[in-house]
Amino acid sequence: MGSRKARLLLILILIWGVSVLSSEALAQEPFTVTSWGRFFSGIESGYQWISGDFVIPAGGRPGSGARIYIGPDLGVDQAESLSIVADAEILDTHYLNIDYFMCLATGLKRVQRDLLFHNRLYPENSLVDTRVDMNWLRTTYAYKFLNIESWRICPSIGVHYVRCGVSLNGENEEGANTSNTRKLDAIFPTIGVQARYLAPYGLDFRAEWEGMHLITMGLISNFHLSSSWEIYPDIRLSFGFTNRLVSSIEDNQTLNNEWFYNLTGFSGGLAFGF
Repeated sequence: MGSRKARLLLILILIWGVSVLSSEALAQEPFTVTSWGRFFSGIESGYQWISGDFVIPAGGRPGSGARIYIGPDLGVDQAESLSIVADAEILDTHYLNIDYFMCLATGLKRVQRDLLFHNRLYPENSLVDTRVDMNWLRTTYAYKFLNIESWRICPSIGVHYVRCGVSLNGENEEGANTSNTRKLDAIFPTIGVQARYLAPYGLDFRAEWEGMHLITMGLISNFHLSSSWEIYPDIRLSFGFTNRLVSSIEDNQTLNNEWFYNLTGFSGGLAFGF
């Protein structure tokens, strides 16, 4: 009972503190390094639901890898995530966003069928420990094309670098506790659009989509809904929903890797302006 009262008291103190800061913020001016731009940097923590599959042969040799589904086969479907973000608004017209997304998903499962990963066979009923390490670097530039009252419509271009590592540790034909790791990466250009609504009291609502389909490489898509609240000049709280999708096809004799991942989740964070 005492711990519940302590948590309730802490929540009430936080709500009171935020309300005081927000009321004081109305009379404050934000600190800026330059008169022509505003910049924010911060960190976001989130939770992701993951699905996907991959075919990773050894040295690109046909038949040395099988399609493996990370959820049904390996028990990997959820994970926590962390993002480092930076935003810039220049001359009230140009928007630059950089974020580095990190997610490590794990699973431990007794597999229900034979799995061939990078020329190593994990037989049916063997216990496999899996780690899927996702790193996603995104850089986007947007231009304010249309400004209607509080709405801003901005076409965008960007570059995404995605690197994924998969480790399978478990019993295979070579013995127990054998580690097998492969790391793959890809770079995708993107085009997209952003819609922003600037509300009173420092509220900013955004909807963003960007993607690209490359016939010889695969496809990428990033959809993001977010709201941010500048509770005090240069202090911004944010909350968002994101769906990230990447499919890479490395179809040649030296690689022949295929991998597909879909990450859907929520995040919240804190950023500081200058």
